[in-house]
Amino acid sequence: MISPKRRISAAIAIVLAVGITPALSGCFGNPLENIVEQATGGQVSLGGNEIPEGFPSEVPVVSGEVQFGIAAGEGESRGYNVTILVGAESPLDGIETELADAGFELQLQGSGADGEGTVIFTSDTWVGGVIVAKTDDGYTANYTVAPAGT
Repeated sequence: MISPKRRISAAIAIVLAVGITPALSGCFGNPLENIVEQATGGQVSLGGNEIPEGFPSEVPVVSGEVQFGIAAGEGESRGYNVTILVGAESPLDGIETELADAGFELQLQGSGADGEGTVIFTSDTWVGGVIVAKTDDGYTANYTVAPAGT
């Protein structure tokens, strides 16, 4: 029997793997596509440039332009990954505040240079993380969210 922690780790790993797919696509084939399809039994929904259907409404998401969104898995084990281009100012402090105000417990808050950082959050229902990074186009916020305890 697979433990709940292992299921969450597997769901997050799959969502993260699919989340880097755009970076790996180019003039060569994408080796992750077959791996992800095999790992999920084909239960992957690439949302393109919108938040995937079913993304938990209780998880606040920063305003901006959705660059990429996916959902992986099915039913109670469905996980999500969304990347949002935010703009010229770091959204890190606002994201932390919004998550705390929404009732999430912040497990880890780490910030680095230039407003980049990571927030890990949990609730009875969801576990997730947000990575804020600075790019040539401004800041991005990447959300990975999976069900807690599945």
